[in-house]
Amino acid sequence: MLITGGTGALGSLLARHLVTHHGARHLILTSRRGPHAPGATQLHHELTTHGAHIRIETCDTTNPHHLTQLLDTIPTNHPLTTVIHTAGTTHDTPLHTQTPTHLTTTLHPKAHTAWHLHTHTQTHPLTHFLLYSSLSGLTGTPGQANYAAANTFLDALAHHRHTQGQPATSLAWGLWDE
Repeated sequence: MLITGGTGALGSLLARHLVTHHGARHLILTSRRGPHAPGATQLHHELTTHGAHIRIETCDTTNPHHLTQLLDTIPTNHPLTTVIHTAGTTHDTPLHTQTPTHLTTTLHPKAHTAWHLHTHTQTHPLTHFLLYSSLSGLTGTPGQANYAAANTFLDALAHHRHTQGQPATSLAWGLWDE
């Protein structure tokens, strides 16, 4: 199982839930800072205490070459069957002040990574491909046109995968509160 944004708030919460409530045992958690992310050491310890085999990897998933290198390290005795994309970044500003930087900051970790995951896992026996989207893609949120666009892309990618007979679920979360 691969979780992007795995050391972030959503990814780590999900990893804990999957290990403690569903018996997940082999997880790769990726983030830009990997094992150096705040709380990563504690997360690793907590999950291994529950019997899971955890790899926390530094990976720029917006870069297809880096993602391919990571995917190539997945052992054949524990093939990749589940991808969960929780990574994302917001860069809010009203629409009339959106710049290319606002778009790039938001689109790359959500939309580009989702596309790279889609294209670079074609040879893996996936049974689950989950995308953490947002209700903002459907309803819009003031100052988040870029974030809404990124999440709409995730929803569209899930639809595309379905038309290709591939597994996909896009979860359009509402306001998240830990």
